[in-house]
Amino acid sequence: MKLPALRHPLICLILVVGIALGATRPADQLDSNTARSLLQTILGGDLKKNQVVIKSIKSESSDSPIVEAQIETAYRFSREGKSWKIAEVRLGDRQWESLELIETAIKAEKSRRTQALLQRIGESLETFRVAQGAQGGYVVASDFDKMLDQLAPRFLNPVVRMDFWGSLLSYDGSANAYKLASPGPDMKPGTADDLVVEKNARSREAGK
Repeated sequence: MKLPALRHPLICLILVVGIALGATRPADQLDSNTARSLLQTILGGDLKKNQVVIKSIKSESSDSPIVEAQIETAYRFSREGKSWKIAEVRLGDRQWESLELIETAIKAEKSRRTQALLQRIGESLETFRVAQGAQGGYVVASDFDKMLDQLAPRFLNPVVRMDFWGSLLSYDGSANAYKLASPGPDMKPGTADDLVVEKNARSREAGK
C-alpha cells in the first residue's frame, strides 16, 4: 500500500551554485531571480516558478551567499513493514526522483571529496617532512589541531579541519608514520566506513 503524493514545504538553507546546481553567474551579487531560476533546476529538476519562494539572501561572502528559500513540491511515501519512508520526490511535471538514489550519489561524492582532502593533507605532510632535512620527519602529534599548528599555513593553505559531513578529521603521527582519518558517512570514528590515509616513511625507504 502506498500513500498518495503529499505536498510539503522543503526549506533549502544553502544554495551551492557550483556543486548542487551546476551553474554560475558572473555578477557581483546574487539576485532573487537568479537564485529562483537556479533552484528550479536543483538536482536536475524542472520546478515551476511559483513553486520557489526566495525568503532571504545573506551575502556573508560575495562568492558564496546563503539563500533561504521555500520550495513547494510533493513526496511519495512507501511502507516497509510497519514503517513509512519517503521513497520519491517530485522535481518537475511527472518527474519523480528516488530519494535512495539521491542519497547514494551524495554519499559517494562526499566520500570521494573527503578522500581527496585527506590525500591533499597527506601531500602537505610529505612536503613538511622533506623540508625538515635528513633528520626530519612528519609532524609528531596525536591531535589534528596540534598538527595544523606546524603545517599551516606554510605547508597547508587553506586550512581544513572537517570532512564533507561536517565531522572533525583526526591525526596521529610520529616522525616516521602518520594516520589521517575521517569518521565517514556514519559520522562515528572507528567504524567500518572510516576514510583513512596512512603513510610509513621508514617502510617506504626500506623497500627502495
